[in-house]
Formats: sequence, structure tokens, C-alpha cells
Amino acid sequence: MKACLINYNFQPDWLLKYPDIEPLIYDRSDDGVERELFAPTIKTKNIGDVDYDKLGFLIDNYDTLPDVFLWGKSNIFKYVDELYFKGKLIKQEFVPLLKQDHKIYSDRFGAVNKYQGELYCERADSWFFNNPDLSTKYFRNWEEWALRFGLPLESYIPFAPGGNYILTKERVHRYSRDFYAEMRDTLPYAEHPAEAHACERSYFYLWR
Repeated sequence: MKACLINYNFQPDWLLKYPDIEPLIYDRSDDGVERELFAPTIKTKNIGDVDYDKLGFLIDNYDTLPDVFLWGKSNIFKYVDELYFKGKLIKQEFVPLLKQDHKIYSDRFGAVNKYQGELYCERADSWFFNNPDLSTKYFRNWEEWALRFGLPLESYIPFAPGGNYILTKERVHRYSRDFYAEMRDTLPYAEHPAEAHACERSYFYLWR
């Protein structure tokens, strides 16, 4: 299976156990450490979080995408159980990749997050647009983002934390190259834009 993996200050030794995965790695590492990445590599700037490069792969390869491919982060097992991962690789079909390890909790407004089957859901309260550790420029909240990109406005957002998916060309081609370019254009003004968190929460809506 072809793969697009975004790497940041990590050595993906796990790839040695998966000879059937043929990755292209976008390496945005900035710690000065020389690493063996075990794959063809494109060096990129650390801007727009991983979503800048992930969307860039879809844009640059839009007309030549593999029928099925892995699309995510090189440290994928931080977000995905390996046994679950192996099972999904065999099926060769669209699926969000995640593990059920999030603490589920409530506050005075009700449930903050929950699982629906295997899928993680988070309350649509725009917390990342109000996080002082993240930059904001183009949008003030999730509602503005969802309206701009034609996403549902629901009480809870279903998504895969970490943004790892097995994707298909057919699902990606539901939207134009320009659509993904517009989404990516909201990102490169900062290393950690709030809009990158909005991207991560958009993908399942786009491709489910």
C-alpha cells in the first residue's frame, strides 16, 4: 500500500516491519538530528502543523493518487493500536484510524466527548480557536469554518484524533483540488494554527 506520512522529530523504525507499505515521507523535523526515515523524503518547513503537508500531498498528486493509500503521521502508533491497524490494512478500504484511549468526561454543560462505536466525538465548542497556545487568523470559531467548507453543524464532531486514515482516491475526488488548496491556504501563517485543528475535524465529514 502506498502511504503519505508526515514526520516531525521522529524515527519511524516500525516501517521496517511493514515491507508492503511504500511511504513518501514529508519531513518537517527541526531539531537538527540526522535520522533514517526508510523512505523517499521531501523536506518541508514546520508550518501549518502536519495538515499543511497532508493536504499538500492530495493537491500535488490529485490526478495520480493511488486507489487506496495510508495518509497520516509517521508516529502513527501514538494514535492507533497496531493490531487494529493491521486489520484495517488488510481490508484496503476507507477507514479512520484511532484507538479508544481518550478519557471521557463531562462538565457543567454536559458530556465533553464520547465514543460512537469506534469513532471519537468531541463537543463542537470551538475550544481550539480560543486556545492561547494556538494562533488564529482567518476564522473565529468552528461554526464559521464549517459554514465556509460546507460541513454539518452538529453538537459533536466525529473524527480520528491524530488525523490518520486509510483513504481512497474515490473519496478524495468527491472534492476538487481547489477545495483542498483553499483549506490548506488557511494554515501557513503559523507553526500551530487553530485552523489545523479544524482541518483535522473536517476529514471524516468530507469522506465518510
